[in-house]
Amino acid sequence: MIRNWHLSGIGICPDFCFVSEYDRISPLIVSINPGINEKIRNMPFEYGKINWDDIRLFLAIAKAGGLSAAMPETGLSAPTLNRRISEFERALGVQLFERKAKGYTLTGAGQDLLEQVEPMAGHAKKIGLWREGLDPRPRVRIACGYWTGVYIARKLAVLQDSLDGAVRIDILSGAGFLNLSRREADLAVRNVLPTQQGLARRRIGRVDFALYAAPAYLDSHPDAQTPQRTKTCDWVVPTPAAATGASARWLSQHLERPASITCDTPHALLEAACAGAGLCVLPCFVGEGDMRLQRCSEAIEGLGHTQWLVSHDISRKERPIRRVAAALYDLFARDLELFTAPDTV
Repeated sequence: MIRNWHLSGIGICPDFCFVSEYDRISPLIVSINPGINEKIRNMPFEYGKINWDDIRLFLAIAKAGGLSAAMPETGLSAPTLNRRISEFERALGVQLFERKAKGYTLTGAGQDLLEQVEPMAGHAKKIGLWREGLDPRPRVRIACGYWTGVYIARKLAVLQDSLDGAVRIDILSGAGFLNLSRREADLAVRNVLPTQQGLARRRIGRVDFALYAAPAYLDSHPDAQTPQRTKTCDWVVPTPAAATGASARWLSQHLERPASITCDTPHALLEAACAGAGLCVLPCFVGEGDMRLQRCSEAIEGLGHTQWLVSHDISRKERPIRRVAAALYDLFARDLELFTAPDTV
């Protein structure tokens, strides 16, 4: 079985996507076609440059012949496509399409632009193939938080086995809020119920948080398992720049002494706690899954949340995305108890 795993944000390989501005790739256009049409060269650009994403949408509509037909390719709704292409036309200062009842047809300027940007699309495709190592398998990108990315990475073999190795999986962890509608990711694991239109969601389950430390530290610091720990124990906490989310707020509200060590990445925080530097707050599926740590509290009230598996209404119907979504949900379901704190310490 061939496996080609690409992990972004957890130290294995940075993600790459070919989304660049027109002024950065215009030399490429000229090299492709030295006789570039003067109508295109002299188009008045409102902001002085064109975004490749606008060109991508233009190509999709031009090839599909209409907004509805371009929806599966772009992952956008017809009203959004209409708004985006209208803004693109205003930025160019020309009309690219004739809007007709039976669809969209290119104007003269639109045809001129199509002739110039089609080579760009071809080269973008070549770069994409080069980037993927000519891997013929469909690629499904999963956006998630850092710790969820670590969990999925540890379970990649199980996940791939359930997919018969037929899909390439990219993990985009710690990547912030990626836009599923713009196909920045195919699936997302989120800790907030999405409310945007056009998104489908499925409840995965609850995630609890608790306090963890190395067993040797707990043996030498009895207060670690009592309320006195906030006054007398050593603490490993994120730096102010890395302190985001409810757990960081909990620490700022409850600690009654300065932290012993601050870490600017979640991984550094985990390793410091495992080395015996002190107590830390972790999701239970991280702490319970690491044999170097021992839990020293019950679930921390107010930190738990529900995880959701989110996908786009249109793209989720594609078979590779549908298969990965089902396999990912089953993976979480089998480990459901790992994500919640046991009743006893």
